[in-house]
Amino acid sequence: MAGNLFSGQYMLAAVLLLCLAGLLLYRHSRGRAQAGSLEVEVGEGEAIGDREIQEDAGNTAKTAWGTLAVLADGMGRGQAGRTAALSAVRTFINLFSDHDVTGNLYYFFNQALNRSNREVLARLQGARGRTAVAAVLISKGYLHYASVGDIKIAVCRNHELIPLNEGHTTKTVAVKGFSQGILNRQEALAISQMDHATNYIGRDGFKNGEIGAVPVKLKPDDVILLMTAGIYKCLSWLELESVLTQPFSCRDLAGQIIGKFNGKPVTDKENASLFVLRYHGV
Repeated sequence: MAGNLFSGQYMLAAVLLLCLAGLLLYRHSRGRAQAGSLEVEVGEGEAIGDREIQEDAGNTAKTAWGTLAVLADGMGRGQAGRTAALSAVRTFINLFSDHDVTGNLYYFFNQALNRSNREVLARLQGARGRTAVAAVLISKGYLHYASVGDIKIAVCRNHELIPLNEGHTTKTVAVKGFSQGILNRQEALAISQMDHATNYIGRDGFKNGEIGAVPVKLKPDDVILLMTAGIYKCLSWLELESVLTQPFSCRDLAGQIIGKFNGKPVTDKENASLFVLRYHGV
């Protein structure tokens, strides 16, 4: 009888110790995640422009290993563009949230882009839909990025908005062709005036996206901007800089940019979406 009593006490003590260890582990992991959340502030905005359907999509995820923001600009008939954009964003977020991807970020971005392409093709089943997509990942003070299509990524530092990605557009093709001697000046100008994406998610034979080869070492108060073509086709670089250099929250900055977009007297506006992120440091 005494032996059973002592065995029961030992078992109860062991259970309590396990529960305590689990609670401490939970608090530690939650603390790491909260620290990562405080490191990066996020604001977002969107406008439908003159289109009937909002085909842009975006989302963010914050984990113990970093913050991810994904923006997609869908294109297609009916809901096909919207479906493509949502599918690409969902794929990125799911892969990032599943486990710590920071050990090999090139592999993560490459996997996310290719899986997004397969998902879009499978969901649309022949319907004419595709999407541009761009993602930034902030981890341990560094900014990593990848993109396909015409979404722009930039960093605002010391009152200057600095572009990071080249993008896949007829303009970038024209510039490269001219610089390499493949196109003459007239040919390059004619191609650049077409002004549309030359690579996108949702195509047979998709090859590669643009993945930043060297991460950007961030400084406290750096502001990162992701924006669809609707934003930068309507607003100039200087107009964007004038907003992003103000000492307001990212939510307010995003709202100001959308306000300027809505107020600009431009016809045939595209959908416009953006993320504004501020790095506060660790």
